Amino acid sequence: MTATQPVIRVESLRRTYDHGRVVAANDVSFEVPVGGSLGIVGESGSGKTTTARMIVGLEKPDAGRIFFGGVEFGSGGGRRLRRERARTVQLVFQDPYQSLDPRQSVGDAIDEVLRLHTGLETSAFDKRRAELLEQVGLGIREAAALPRELSGGQRQRVAIARALAANPRLLVLDEAVAALDVSIQAQILNLLSEIRRDTGVALIFVSHDLEVVRWVADDVIVMFRGSVIESGPTADVLQNPEHPYTRLLLSSVPHLGWDPADVSQARRDFLAATQ
Repeated sequence: MTATQPVIRVESLRRTYDHGRVVAANDVSFEVPVGGSLGIVGESGSGKTTTARMIVGLEKPDAGRIFFGGVEFGSGGGRRLRRERARTVQLVFQDPYQSLDPRQSVGDAIDEVLRLHTGLETSAFDKRRAELLEQVGLGIREAAALPRELSGGQRQRVAIARALAANPRLLVLDEAVAALDVSIQAQILNLLSEIRRDTGVALIFVSHDLEVVRWVADDVIVMFRGSVIESGPTADVLQNPEHPYTRLLLSSVPHLGWDPADVSQARRDFLAATQ
């Protein structure tokens, strides 16, 4: 990979369900530079999570292509190719409690990834594990803990550390702070910014929350009914939105003088116009 080669390029991804009658993603295209960050924004059912799952290989596109560092990654391909993909891109879920083994200590969870995706000797695990935990603001006590013994914010830090253990070039975060208190959200977003700065890992941040995306993403794509309806630098799109759906999303964020009845009416009018 070179500095001029994007870490990921997505070309015309399409995914349908129910024998093609339900279109979850249609002609989705974007790229993220090395060390860059992209926000994927939309309401429930917009196709943003389906897009994220295709990127990491959990969903198979019906059409389209995905390139990491200029090399195309197909779907499936057996254990070796799946492992290679996992060393390139890692997914952090919304609910870390569901993605962590409740019977496994934090240290063992990280060691499992190190064993699978790195060439480290077992004797080197302690040092690397400590480095990863320190990177996300955790320590020896948390390494010995089970997931149920940690707070939600701590569990999300563990999930990030475990993803980083594979030394990926790209982290995909699917609503990764949506279940956290606002103050903890800010801590995790600051942590992600620091990790991106220190490691050069690129981020794709999937969210319905425009303020979160404004904080963490250089660029943004807005999805509606499976399609990208607007894209560009985050500041430009959120300050001067061109598409009425983007304007509707922005008007839905509570602010001084905000009237939910006006937002509801604007939503009804927009949806009626798109039928």
